[in-house]
Amino acid sequence: MAVLVITGSGRGAGKTAVGCALIAAMPELRWVAVKVSPHVHDLGEELWEELDFRSTKDTGRYLAAGTRRSFLISGVPELRSAELVTEARSRARLCDAVLVESNRIAAGMVASRGERVVSIAVLAGAEPEWKPSLLDCAGSVDALVLAGGVLPEEFDSPFLRKPVFGLTAGQWSVPELVGFVRGRLL
Repeated sequence: MAVLVITGSGRGAGKTAVGCALIAAMPELRWVAVKVSPHVHDLGEELWEELDFRSTKDTGRYLAAGTRRSFLISGVPELRSAELVTEARSRARLCDAVLVESNRIAAGMVASRGERVVSIAVLAGAEPEWKPSLLDCAGSVDALVLAGGVLPEEFDSPFLRKPVFGLTAGQWSVPELVGFVRGRLL
């Protein structure tokens, strides 16, 4: 299975929008999406599956973009989250690619030996407002996606010297980003 991990600077940065755009741009892969949220969503299960592709929840947006299965993990510790990502993968045996949206799960925690992996960070807003969890995973990120008007020269961060893909307002993917991710996963 190919593994794509999307992390981001905070709520509303565009992680889900970028993930949906990448899924839609790579229909040759049979995707399963797993959103990991530190917040408790009262759904009665640690690993909840979305079944409504018309839902406006992030999990529904992933289904509408073309994933075959879409799951939410909420309010559990990091190690348990990684175990639940593995469980979601096992439930989606017909899929050959997994997208994990999380600041707490590094690709190495959920990828099996020999799997193709890519990790991107979606950055928006002012650097002082970025989640501390984003900076914790800076070393494992392969590329940056700049959204919300963020420019590479505006921040001094551990992300320097990573490939950078800039997005304009209302745009959630560019051909160069799709080519980069596709090249890493296929």
